[in-house]
Amino acid sequence: MPNSNDSRATSELLKAFSHPTRLAILQELVSGPKCVTDMEDLLPARQANISQHLSVLRHTELVDYAQEGTQRCYYLSRQDLVIDMLALLQRNDPVVTRSPADIRAEKERLALA
Repeated sequence: MPNSNDSRATSELLKAFSHPTRLAILQELVSGPKCVTDMEDLLPARQANISQHLSVLRHTELVDYAQEGTQRCYYLSRQDLVIDMLALLQRNDPVVTRSPADIRAEKERLALA
């Protein structure tokens, strides 16, 4: 069972994935590093807004940047995690509904195990 610090870090990580602009940034970075000006051309957001979202993504160590002069180019720093998470989010799993009788039966089965 995760401790409260692990739960808090996991919660922050999931929050980083929970905004449409941040998801779009991550999807763009899967194909390779992008500078903020590149992202401004690709996303329906202004530079200041993109920078705020990049700050959240940096805080969770999903992205990082290399700076040359005044230009920052961002890249995925946890590429496998981002790719896996984006793949999970794109799955179209069916919604499962259960009746009270189904739930009782499952609880009984688990109690016997």
